[in-house]
Amino acid sequence: MGEFTVVIPVKDDMRVGRCLASFDEARAHPLVVMNDPTQEVRELVERAGCDSLTLPTAGGPAACEAGMQGAGTASVLFMDSDCVFHPGALTAFAEAVGTADFVRGVTIFRHHTRLQRVVARSRVRHTNMPQMLFKVPLLVDRRVLPKIGGYLFDSRLAWTEDFDLTMRVRSSGATTRVLREGVVIHDALTPLRDLTSAYRYGQGHRGGVRLGLDGYKTVSWKSALSLPWGAIRRDDPTLAFYDHLFNLSFTAGYKFASASEGRRLDDLS
Repeated sequence: MGEFTVVIPVKDDMRVGRCLASFDEARAHPLVVMNDPTQEVRELVERAGCDSLTLPTAGGPAACEAGMQGAGTASVLFMDSDCVFHPGALTAFAEAVGTADFVRGVTIFRHHTRLQRVVARSRVRHTNMPQMLFKVPLLVDRRVLPKIGGYLFDSRLAWTEDFDLTMRVRSSGATTRVLREGVVIHDALTPLRDLTSAYRYGQGHRGGVRLGLDGYKTVSWKSALSLPWGAIRRDDPTLAFYDHLFNLSFTAGYKFASASEGRRLDDLS
């Protein structure tokens, strides 16, 4: 039990102000990492009066690593600017400090339309898989770093850096737990925005394959194009069909990742 730092990377998302307003626990200290921020975001963070860092270039993994290094506490919780903390969630995390190397919370998704509800149900099912260490919300004891290679997120990756973290943690002997009371609420997602993210996850996965990282396997059109008839029959057909579209978008991102991105990753490896 104890104090911890909440790292919030942001570039141009003004919703970071709403995120900061959801803090209701004195032991949770916000640290906003502005990566190539807009002037509006700079001014908002200055008005909030919280600790902040500024990076000259955009990049989620680099921003998270900077926040990790800049934190004044042994434990760090990662948060997104488009999420807010459910009342009492930060207190639950404060009570969980020191109980495991990684303490993963739960994300729920708002929805205002029928289509957004389908997206929310899909996201809740996949985002909260107990075997995955998705970085929001994820409480990390920094003393675990030597066990997992000395770093948390690989700056060479984009969009799938938490998958890489999960693979390294599985073989490290680090301890993990799920904190059901550690709930954050994500803004509603439209199908277009969500499927665009799936495409980017596919691009990020291709980067992991290029780098030869553990757990990253080649993706084929054959499996992506096969309709999940079993799931459609036994599950909500609309949800099963949407998950199929998500998988198609992921595969397209993997297959169509640009040559320039490939060269960039090759240069970094």
